[in-house]
This record gives sequence, structure tokens and C-alpha cells, in this order.
Amino acid sequence: MLLIAVYYRTDLTLRQVALLFGVSKSAAHRVVDHLAPLLAPAPAGKRHGPDTVLIVDGTLVPTHDRKSGWCPMRRVRMLS
Repeated sequence: MLLIAVYYRTDLTLRQVALLFGVSKSAAHRVVDHLAPLLAPAPAGKRHGPDTVLIVDGTLVPTHDRKSGWCPMRRVRMLS
């Protein structure tokens, strides 16, 4: 489970995660391939009202400074 969490929460490749945990790249891929669908939440069966607050991710990303991450060539904001 920790291997899957590290793989999805960081920007590491499977090869880097495998090296971090001391397993082969193939073994890391098998773990992610077999266990990741079991960790995915089931689709919600009910609709939420307009006043309902849902927390999707706890990561705080400051986006108020337009000069730091602005790429005029692509006209997008880079957050990483």
C-alpha cells in the first residue's frame, strides 16, 4: 500500500519507486497494477446539494502569484 501511495503522490517513475523500495521494476508495476483498482473509491450513488463541501485533496497550492508560474508561450499556469 505504501508503494502505491508513494507512486501516486510523488512525481517518481516506477523505476525510481522500485529502487526506493528495493524491488524490481516489474514487481512494482505488478503491485500498482493489481492493488490500485482496489484502492479506488466506488462512484458515489447520490448527488450532493449545492451547499455541500467536498474535500478532494488536502494539498495546498498557492496560485495568487501570477509571475512565478506563468508561461506566456503556452498560456497556462505551472503549479509544480
